[in-house]
Amino acid sequence: MYYTTSGSYKKTKMIIDYTNIVLTVAATVIFIIVLFLRSRSGILFPIEFLLGTIVNALTSVKHFINGNKVSGLIVAVVAVMLAIMTVVTALIVL
Repeated sequence: MYYTTSGSYKKTKMIIDYTNIVLTVAATVIFIIVLFLRSRSGILFPIEFLLGTIVNALTSVKHFINGNKVSGLIVAVVAVMLAIMTVVTALIVL
């Protein structure tokens, strides 16, 4: 298998990539469940936002490891906004 990840922290970047793949698949499955459950899917929204927060936080870490500080900061800001949305939706639902 050929990996596009190279350089320092190669194993860390591969773990981040695999984790992002798993979390993205989980977010997609939850989104499909939300589409079918409609009104009974309230608790799934905070979980969806939490998954997005984790994916963006891991992507931000990977950008910082690669030396892309500006894009890492932008993705970190998006992760913080999603974390705020996670808390807000959790407070509304619960």
